[in-house]
Amino acid sequence: MKKSLVGFTLIEVILSVSLLFIGGFSLVFSSNFLLQNAAANTRDQFLGELRKAQIYALGGRENSAWGVQYSSNTITLFKGNSYASRDSAFDEVYESNENIQVTGLTEVVFSRMTGLPNTTGTITISGTSVTKTVTVGDHGVISQ
Repeated sequence: MKKSLVGFTLIEVILSVSLLFIGGFSLVFSSNFLLQNAAANTRDQFLGELRKAQIYALGGRENSAWGVQYSSNTITLFKGNSYASRDSAFDEVYESNENIQVTGLTEVVFSRMTGLPNTTGTITISGTSVTKTVTVGDHGVISQ
């Protein structure tokens, strides 16, 4: 009579625990990577919109000043001297990741023909483990 043993071998247990550990590590790594990527994308979008607004203002597009405003995970390129008094027909709106926090400047307007900003400072874009910045200088220099 042959006796049947039911259970797991040591190798099966080690493989199972290893796979669970690797899966958990991969999940943490991928979510961190996605958050870093979202912060970099938001920074790049800010840089692009600020530079576009400055170019529009320098070129006298629509004979107006141009600006960029941030509110509630939305970056808006607008025509006008302020977001409140803008011509919304010209708005270009971009959504940013809701897991990203943006602090610092919320509105920058570039003067028509000179391209100089009405305010200077830093925009800080951050996630759980990453921080990116965009700086607007007094001579209109936009840097990261």
